[in-house]
Amino acid sequence: MRRSLCVVLLVLASTGARAQIVRSRFQLQEPAAWVSGGIGYQDPWTVLDGTTGSRWQFGNSTPYAASIEKSVASGTTLGIRGNTGSVPMTYVGVASTADADATVSQLFATLHVASGREFHTVLELSAGATIYSSFKARGTGDKLPPQVPDNDFAFAFGYGIGYALSPRFSVDVIQDVTTSLHQHVGLAAGDDTSARWRTTRVVARLGLGGR
Repeated sequence: MRRSLCVVLLVLASTGARAQIVRSRFQLQEPAAWVSGGIGYQDPWTVLDGTTGSRWQFGNSTPYAASIEKSVASGTTLGIRGNTGSVPMTYVGVASTADADATVSQLFATLHVASGREFHTVLELSAGATIYSSFKARGTGDKLPPQVPDNDFAFAFGYGIGYALSPRFSVDVIQDVTTSLHQHVGLAAGDDTSARWRTTRVVARLGLGGR
């Protein structure tokens, strides 16, 4: 009886030790930070600008994005994400309407939460700024107002799915719903200063370091 009990204790101790080693190795593999890059497909949206007395009717576009994030818990990161792209638009001014292009950029603080190890779901919450700049008439290249970048507060909710090819590399497909709040200066009381649009992003994520 004592011999059997000793054997059982030795087996349990050995199993516990192996489990601890496996957990330790897995924890060492868990990245301390993530970098990512991707491309998106952005739906149209419209902005009313009272300062210039114009309407900016943006069309579909393909912005490029990059981020750097720090792991704060298993599957959870905090970081900064930026994206930018040239967006075709119809610029409706006081005296005329023109086909044009503008650079639209965004800079967000982000919370990224992923569930699972291989096939997983993704949730992102972001807040920051949408920046409109470099308005130019298509064809002539003439500059259109505003002549300086216009910054709007913006926030976004993203959700999607992904697949981890390894503990340090995954590919995610995320759809963002972004709301941007434009200034009310020069607009009538009933004019809507908010704009909302959807962006579908394909993102490659690479883990760095270990913790």
